[in-house]
Amino acid sequence: MLVYETHFFIAGFMIFRNSFHQGTDVTDVDLSTGGKLLVVDLDLTVLCGDEYGERWLSQRSEKAFATARQVGNVVMVATARPPMTAFDLAHRLGASACAYHNGGVVDVDCEHSSLQELGDDQNTENRNIVRFGVSVERCVEVCRRILARIPNLRMGIELNDTRYTNFDLTDIWPSQEYQLTDFNDMPEGMAQKIMMFPTDEQRELVRSLVPDDMALLISEDALWLLMNPRATKRNAMDLACRHFGISVSDTVAFGDDLIDMDLLEHAGCGVAVANAKPEVKDIASDICPSNNEDGVAQWIESHL
Repeated sequence: MLVYETHFFIAGFMIFRNSFHQGTDVTDVDLSTGGKLLVVDLDLTVLCGDEYGERWLSQRSEKAFATARQVGNVVMVATARPPMTAFDLAHRLGASACAYHNGGVVDVDCEHSSLQELGDDQNTENRNIVRFGVSVERCVEVCRRILARIPNLRMGIELNDTRYTNFDLTDIWPSQEYQLTDFNDMPEGMAQKIMMFPTDEQRELVRSLVPDDMALLISEDALWLLMNPRATKRNAMDLACRHFGISVSDTVAFGDDLIDMDLLEHAGCGVAVANAKPEVKDIASDICPSNNEDGVAQWIESHL
């Protein structure tokens, strides 16, 4: 079993100007020559906003990425968001590739892919969309096995941008649509993830019931996800590198959370925003100002 834990915190606004991680030289990153793959996380990295409030993409960030593209760099978005909430943001950044669901769905030709294609797990015509899901049949099997031990566990399955849950999901996400289910009426297909919201008393038992063929990801200390172990941002970046013919050494990745760590460590240059988790900043090649200071845009501007 693979375990990825991620928790968000509210950091004070700290200004880092040309602040480099000790022992790492990133002064040779020259975006003006083009040929780099820029991989960027959305929430709390390039999007402005805080942990609980509204998130938005600033004009400064849009302009910085547009300039980077104009000189020959390639942009990729890597987000845990599903296509329905990330598709427009990826296009506003001019992304040529996008990893949705933390890499569960990877699109290496954003310009020619539609939201309908991305949300349809049965679609096999678009060869530029690669999926790393888990069969609904297997997800239902796992849900039933866990519920047999923890009958009141709140859980669900995400399939084709639809959340099928055994509880009222609006209790947690008021604006999110869902379909109530007992997991006996699930459609066939390839699911993106199993989601769970265990109580403090349920957590250790839930952890012990995670099957070996799935990876556990814990987000914001509340949302527990079971996913295909290959559904990672690092794997998605490798796919994009092969597709665009770019070496991993010519990649720059931006992130803030623990689930971004393997991406930042694997990239040629891993940049953490100032509001990132301490563990992320510890392994980063460089640190830029916070998301609310357009830190990613500042970093790009200073390397063009």
